[in-house]
Amino acid sequence: MSAPYPKYAKEAPTLENAAKSPSDSLLWDQFRKGSDAAFIQIYEQYFDHLYAYGMRISLDESLTKDGIQEVFFDLRKLREKLGPTDHIKFYLLKCLKRKLYQQQSRWEGRRQPLAGEHGFDFVLSPEQHLIDQQLDQDKVNALNRAISRLSPRKKEIIYYFFYEGLSYAEIRELMGMDSDHTTRNLMYKALAFLRKTLG
Repeated sequence: MSAPYPKYAKEAPTLENAAKSPSDSLLWDQFRKGSDAAFIQIYEQYFDHLYAYGMRISLDESLTKDGIQEVFFDLRKLREKLGPTDHIKFYLLKCLKRKLYQQQSRWEGRRQPLAGEHGFDFVLSPEQHLIDQQLDQDKVNALNRAISRLSPRKKEIIYYFFYEGLSYAEIRELMGMDSDHTTRNLMYKALAFLRKTLG
């Protein structure tokens, strides 16, 4: 993780003097220092994204919303103890995934298992940035059919890399894999399967 701001800076930049879209490290640093505006911006910027991600894991709207609320409650409560980050989305995805699995373990035997235990599912639409605008609906449908045939882990890595834009190191950490090499191999196998299926 990089430092919140360059060592040569005489003072930390503030939200007031930053550009309209401050970097993640600056926004996070302001939040950790107690800025309610930064907290609200993080919440508003990532809530919908976290909701879509949580629904892919839990398939339970109530569990997902509760998990997101608990993540933000914990962040606000512990903000002074949090370390720096230069990728807020990755940090929040990791927190939400952990929170959803914690909630599941509390309700073990009383609720249906999380989707992540049986599969990680997503469907592409023509509007999603993952798909080149040149693809027609038939190609999108073929791609969705091919993705549906992937193993849950391969679906998950495709989702993180292309839809979330995470790096191999971030994917490795989020998926609990041994190394970046293992992560790249899984991605290669997923892409090879898609190419073969679509070929």
